[in-house]
Amino acid sequence: MPVNRNTTEQNTRSNTYRLHEFDPTSYDWDDWEILFDTYLAVKCVTDDIKKRNLLITALGVQPFKTLISVCKPNKPTECTYEEIIQKLRTNYARVTFSSTERINFFATRQESSQTLTDFSNRLRDKTVTCKFPNDFYEEALVTAFVGGLKNEFVRKHLMQQNLEAFEQTLNVARTFESVLIQGANVKRDPVEQFSVLKIQKKNKLVQSTRHKVTCSSCGSMDHPRSQCRFRNVTYHKCNKEGHLAKGLKIDEAPIGIPIKVDGLVVTFELNTGSPITIINEHVWNTLGKPKLKPIESIFTSFTGHYLQINGETLVKVDYNSQHMQLRLLVGHNHRNILGRDWIKALNLNKLTLDDILFNDNKILNVNPGFNSLDQLIHHFAGIFKDELGCCKIKAHLHIKNDIKSKFFKARSLPFAYRQAVELDLNRLVSANVLEPINTANWAAPIVVVPKPGGKVRLCADFSTGVNQALDIDQYPLPKPNDLFVSLNGGIKF
Repeated sequence: MPVNRNTTEQNTRSNTYRLHEFDPTSYDWDDWEILFDTYLAVKCVTDDIKKRNLLITALGVQPFKTLISVCKPNKPTECTYEEIIQKLRTNYARVTFSSTERINFFATRQESSQTLTDFSNRLRDKTVTCKFPNDFYEEALVTAFVGGLKNEFVRKHLMQQNLEAFEQTLNVARTFESVLIQGANVKRDPVEQFSVLKIQKKNKLVQSTRHKVTCSSCGSMDHPRSQCRFRNVTYHKCNKEGHLAKGLKIDEAPIGIPIKVDGLVVTFELNTGSPITIINEHVWNTLGKPKLKPIESIFTSFTGHYLQINGETLVKVDYNSQHMQLRLLVGHNHRNILGRDWIKALNLNKLTLDDILFNDNKILNVNPGFNSLDQLIHHFAGIFKDELGCCKIKAHLHIKNDIKSKFFKARSLPFAYRQAVELDLNRLVSANVLEPINTANWAAPIVVVPKPGGKVRLCADFSTGVNQALDIDQYPLPKPNDLFVSLNGGIKF
């Protein structure tokens, strides 16, 4: 049976222009209204009754219920198309203030995961609520784009240009960023490297002939020790004369942390100044050369030189009973650096340096004879008893000379507390904290402190005479300045 080509094309076209229903969780009303107007234009719908019916059928469940509520006592089909549009705008259109939106617009910054295209599209979306005048629209986009760039070099380059159109600014930024990325990955020609190496060796030979001597007192190379003004200074850490701290030879070995990466133990150098974690090509080859993804970000060392990054990959990381997948960068010829991204992910920022370095020793000190916490508590039951412990040391109170004993009579108790006080006294006697006596030369009243649940806590008021009679050792508290002076030069505290 022959198929009508026009009918097939018409069905295909009708399926292509499918209208998505309005869902407030997926669309803003303003965006969806543009989509609905476009659908009406494609379908050539001009009749208001048909527009109204299409609008009602295009609403989701919740918007449809809302429309029924706002149209009462009438039905939605009894309202005009413009009335329904106005009611839906009132309920779902986002209320914004142009002044606030403009402040947020110019404060927008490019995120680390955003490309230049994504950042520019984000700024274009924000201009909708800013309501910029037409003659200021391009200038506002250019200003916010340049001011919000994360790459300092691209931003400075654009600030030197006289750019008025936003599309032109975006193209210049893309070009300059590509130049920076390619320039960081360009490898020198071997002949050029050999020439530079020869020049550097020659310069080193010339410098060595000048016979520069390092001053052993301060570490400088511009004068001998005989002319150093610190040759008679005493260094406070070793109490020796003739040198400063930088004149000493100090072992500045990096702090290495072993971490298992894809089953291989890799020793990383702890570096809190690096935002990224990176390994060299040798370790990458040992890991089996996992597939790398290109990166668009540019990284520099603390000296300002560009780092040659081959790419990034996701690896399985095992450290201190933690198992996770983390992002790892691969460099050309760098040390294995543990940056802040892994430090935060592995919770190393919550530990002290001693906890990190001696973590293995602490694990080995745990008694392996206990397989559970219940066994540990049962073995040391005397420590975990829900009662007062017993101190085997007998305390002695020294009384001043010529002090007469003072017996202070008991204070009256409210009737509401008497039973609770009697129960607590019996408890303290049973626990051998108090001992009943018939007569005494000294006596101090008690203070009753109510506790939740109807219980009380008993406190003795020794300010009535006992405190004044005690001969207490007097020790003057040192001042902070004196403590700082005594701690100066210390290593371990």
